[in-house]
Amino acid sequence: MDHAIGIDFGGTTIKSALVREGEILERGAIIDTRKCGTPEAIVDALVEVAAELSSHAKGQVRALGIGLPGIIDSVNGIVHELTNVPGWKEVALGDLLRQRTGLPSKIENDVNAMAYGEWKYGAARNGLHVVCMTLGTGVGGGLILDGRLYRGAQLGAGEIGHMSLDYRGVPGPYGNFGALEKYVGNNQIAERAVLLYAAAGIQKNAECCTPMHLSVAADDGDPIALGLWEALGAEIGATLASVVWLLNPDTIVIGGGVAKAGERLFAPIRRELRARTIDIMHNRLRIVPAELGNDAGIIGNATLALDSLSA
Repeated sequence: MDHAIGIDFGGTTIKSALVREGEILERGAIIDTRKCGTPEAIVDALVEVAAELSSHAKGQVRALGIGLPGIIDSVNGIVHELTNVPGWKEVALGDLLRQRTGLPSKIENDVNAMAYGEWKYGAARNGLHVVCMTLGTGVGGGLILDGRLYRGAQLGAGEIGHMSLDYRGVPGPYGNFGALEKYVGNNQIAERAVLLYAAAGIQKNAECCTPMHLSVAADDGDPIALGLWEALGAEIGATLASVVWLLNPDTIVIGGGVAKAGERLFAPIRRELRARTIDIMHNRLRIVPAELGNDAGIIGNATLALDSLSA
């Protein structure tokens, strides 16, 4: 059976594994991007981990796939710029990896890879029109339309986090006022919680108001935490209602650290979305948590790399 190497390039660490049919067979050494520093040093480390993983497959590795956070040209294999990783400007990473490893190499936006993994082997299996959303420090999205990964004209489709909740709202990172991630990102959730507690005469700092802390507080019946999760779910649900009107998906998959709040978050998302769309748009729509967790990017990248061989 075909094996592929999947690599998930994060802002601080790079994780990798040998993958076969959606199953992780062997994990590679974790690469610390801060210690490596330059793109050249990181590429050297990637080549080394690819060789290590290939040695476990007895010559059966057919391709390598890597997902990265930033502006990625997945067609030509070029990294235009990375989020939170300095020095990566117009790097022809696809060609570099192909030359150095001898493997067909595919690069992709990290959330697109997560969406592909969830569609092939996770929560969106058997879906034809799928929206995947990640809730973390930022808010990302990936689209599967008509059974194909959809990237858009400039390869930038799916950026749900930059959709506007309020056209007069807080400034977003790229000029769009009221961008969703400026309300429901990790840091913003903590900031909102601090202000809500202060208004109630309770002094807390942001370190005590992470999504994890707020989930525990909600489980204990804390009214401020409960109210904030309700508001967050409503805001996400309202944004997804616009996505539903535009794309009419059959499945919405939500992952990332914030999504670990579970039904505290998912219940208001579903309620708000149903209130803002008609029955035919939501009756058969599944809104489900991601299944593959931190392995979605690794599995998605490996699978994309293999599938691209026959595309």
